[in-house]
Amino acid sequence: TTRQRERIAPTRPQGQPPLRFNWIAPLVLSPHDPKTLYAGAQVVLRSVDRGNHWQEISPDITTNDPDKANRSAAGSAIQYCTIVTLSESPVTAGIIWAGTDDGKVQVTRNAGVAWTDVTQNIAAAGGPAGVWTSRVYASRFAPGTAFVAKTGRRPDNYNPYLFKTTDFGATWTSISSSLPQWPVNVILEDTQNPSVLFAGTDIGVYVSNDGGRRWVALKSNMPPAPVTDMVIHPREQDLVAGTYGRGVWVVDIAPIREMTAENLKAPYLFTVKPRPIRREGALGNYRLYGDVFPSTPNEPNGLLIYYYLNQDAAQPISITLTDPSGKVVRTLQGPQQAGIHRVASEGPTGFGGGGRGGAARAPMPPGDYTVTLQTGETRLTQPARVLVRKDLL
Repeated sequence: TTRQRERIAPTRPQGQPPLRFNWIAPLVLSPHDPKTLYAGAQVVLRSVDRGNHWQEISPDITTNDPDKANRSAAGSAIQYCTIVTLSESPVTAGIIWAGTDDGKVQVTRNAGVAWTDVTQNIAAAGGPAGVWTSRVYASRFAPGTAFVAKTGRRPDNYNPYLFKTTDFGATWTSISSSLPQWPVNVILEDTQNPSVLFAGTDIGVYVSNDGGRRWVALKSNMPPAPVTDMVIHPREQDLVAGTYGRGVWVVDIAPIREMTAENLKAPYLFTVKPRPIRREGALGNYRLYGDVFPSTPNEPNGLLIYYYLNQDAAQPISITLTDPSGKVVRTLQGPQQAGIHRVASEGPTGFGGGGRGGAARAPMPPGDYTVTLQTGETRLTQPARVLVRKDLL
């Protein structure tokens, strides 16, 4: 490290009207070039050299209402009539969407040479023109597809506003019909299945596996809290959700991709994600934190086995893991109630010795395995792989 830092905030030459930035101004990397940055003020700015130089690539695309944009006149220290969300299409470079705090949504298909205001097109689909645009999101699957979320929380309008276009904003469809009556702050598309969407609302995360026609709460042990941002980790393929006041939450979304109507007609064993097995201490409290030290628990160790039961099973679920020779290396039991369940190959506390005098169990070595689930007469199998820990390479 050089211990040097450089200010890269865009500015205008002296004598020109100053740039207006929102309290949380958007700054995004281009998905096509890591040196290219986009920033939002009342105009869209682009840098092609990591922020050393900036170019304005749009006119003022807000309403530019002088009574609201002037902080002194509005009696506020917070800028208004500003861009609050930006998104460049991962499919085609130069398709850029921008949304503002005063309700505008505009798009360029040629890297800023010309912009199209699609705000009224969204209004025709039920999205009020003056309501804060909380998120614009360019699809990673089709260049003309994008999503827009709006939030009326500030003027006490708690209706959910969420829309989709497939023709660069010429027409829009509302996809919020089954969302609860709470504002939508963020919309996210799955990285593998375009039908799987995630919506961050003021009371948590909702998921749809049919393109937004039906939404269900994705909560488990997550408390109801405003979800302000989400991302899918590119390597782990976990959904990471940031909240206002309740921390950051992470969940494995791999099973959601397989939750089709066809798969859920009967008991189903989901694909097992390859994972390494952590080496943890053999004794409890090996970190010596005491009994009141605040800590965030790790997810269960080992292979995580997800399965679905369309109805209660008469007997406990039997799960076995065998190596290539057919030798049984793990025998587990799972809940028998209807629904989705998760069982870890190493159990809830890993493979350690279980304290002084406890019986130690060796971790599963890296390699290929077969997972078999037995429920009544139904027998389901999936391949599984334990990866080599990178810290041992």
